[in-house]
Amino acid sequence: MTEESSAQRQSRVAVAGGSWEEYVRLYLNDKLMGKDVQVIVGKNEKQIRTRSETLWKMLSIPIKASTVRESVWGDVDLVAIKNNIPICIISCKVSLHGRLSETLFWSLLSRTLTKIKVVLATSDSGRQSGKSIWQSEWGTSDNPTKDRLLAESYLDGVYVDNVKEFCRDMKPNEHTAMGGVVRHLGELPLDLLRWSEDSKFVYTQKDLQDFH
Repeated sequence: MTEESSAQRQSRVAVAGGSWEEYVRLYLNDKLMGKDVQVIVGKNEKQIRTRSETLWKMLSIPIKASTVRESVWGDVDLVAIKNNIPICIISCKVSLHGRLSETLFWSLLSRTLTKIKVVLATSDSGRQSGKSIWQSEWGTSDNPTKDRLLAESYLDGVYVDNVKEFCRDMKPNEHTAMGGVVRHLGELPLDLLRWSEDSKFVYTQKDLQDFH
């Protein structure tokens, strides 16, 4: 994946209209253009079901103990798909502020019930957003925060892009320390393509019958 210019990034920010989730979707689809993998919005359960009954079934979380509903819709900000088969759920957060637990919960469910990868895409706006001092939410590989340690165990990746429009307290010489589970957003498109070629994502009709 080639490096993009500052003008390209600013253009994408403008089109995204201040939405980090939309910025990530546009970025990934730009990098995946011409490939078999596409990233779509996953929040609206009805839209997903209209698009593909199979896709909806594979993303739904079954509720075994309820007599009212058979499934619920999880934390699906974005989803990378290939031929309407989900490859990866992408949770998008500008900052964590105690909300990583939500992503971790849905990740654990997805890992238990499906083969779908779960990652977090963040700009890392900092642990003290709104104050004069920026401090990464992830620490470093040698001195990790609790969030970084949890992500290493329960997510398939944390992908960061310190876009200045979403990191207003960050100084020019400051940035997120990459390493281990924490990587640059620019690496996610290649990972999505690699995962899409993994044999475990090649479902047969018999496999799909296992989904409610």
